[in-house]
Amino acid sequence: MDNENLTRAYEKYFDTVYRICFVLFHGNKADTEDAVHTVFMKYMEYAKGFESDEHEKAWLIVTAKNTCKSVLRLARRKNAPLDAAADRSEEFRYNDTLDAIMRLPEKEKTAVYLCYYEDMTAAQAAEIMGCRENTVYSYLHRARKKLERSLGE
Repeated sequence: MDNENLTRAYEKYFDTVYRICFVLFHGNKADTEDAVHTVFMKYMEYAKGFESDEHEKAWLIVTAKNTCKSVLRLARRKNAPLDAAADRSEEFRYNDTLDAIMRLPEKEKTAVYLCYYEDMTAAQAAEIMGCRENTVYSYLHRARKKLERSLGE
């Protein structure tokens, strides 16, 4: 991967990768930054190339999600809760909606993020999440019900 492509991808997709990691790490800035760095290191090492911009974006989203899941799995094995070590600085205050979304189960949270924040269709989200399109609709339905209860109508 040449520097020009890396720079272009970084500028184009940094915000997307950062938001995914930020949500999966429940706002832990340090872990988010580490994961984003790891994702772009993996991008730099990826030699196959991409069929399209959509393929490149999907690859980055899946890689971000898997990178975060790996870190979280490792943290659980060490019995060190990530939240206990999290640096919750004042600059990262959540609004009520984001806070409620971050409390959703992982699959519902991922579906909400991909469909509502990344403007993906359920079919595109299903491909990234490795499930059927109808399953994404179910995740979204459950998430909306939970959000309605926690936030009110």
